[in-house]
Amino acid sequence: MEHNGIIQSGYAQSKWVAEKLVKIALSRGLPVSIYRLGRITGNSQTGVWNTNDFMRRMIKCCIQLGSVPEIDNLLDMTPVDYVSQAVIYLSQQNASIGQVFHLLNPQPIQLEKLIEWICSYGYPLQLIKYEKWRTKLIDAANKSPEPTLSALLPLFPQGRYKDVISSPENLQAKITQFDCKKTIEKLAGTSIVCPSINTELLENYFRYFVNSGFLHPPQR
Repeated sequence: MEHNGIIQSGYAQSKWVAEKLVKIALSRGLPVSIYRLGRITGNSQTGVWNTNDFMRRMIKCCIQLGSVPEIDNLLDMTPVDYVSQAVIYLSQQNASIGQVFHLLNPQPIQLEKLIEWICSYGYPLQLIKYEKWRTKLIDAANKSPEPTLSALLPLFPQGRYKDVISSPENLQAKITQFDCKKTIEKLAGTSIVCPSINTELLENYFRYFVNSGFLHPPQR
């Protein structure tokens, strides 16, 4: 079965190919399952987060620029401790063989809500048009030796969202949607529950950002 061009990036296409290989292994008798991961974020209790993670770099970049590009309406933030616990549990169940599980936060956060929270924490941000934000990113990367800025540049090419940026409905339609209902049902009766994206979770993350030196202290 082809992906009909829906999967456009090389990274996503590599995952599609990997799944095909897993399904071939299943057809030959190997006990395998597929786990599709969402946007994995730091530990929900300690806030510890991979320093090279895209979302963490993006948060720092936006704080440095004082602005956020208008691109996605919903953001998935799935804590790594939830993901690891869920995969371990599901992989130990015989009924999981041959199944596909989506591991993501069932309650994603609106971009505007996240910006509002970050502003209240002490980092002023503005939501601006994609091309305007990209120009700010280029200017900042040229003036600063900060690797976070230059590392993000290739991920935001000119005109990338030109065909959908004027319509949030079209943009949302372009984003692949995943349903984690089956995963939640299989985890029912256990203590494994995905943490909500609330003040407690975000404070744990940003406290770790500041304490580790990743971010400067907020101006409260």
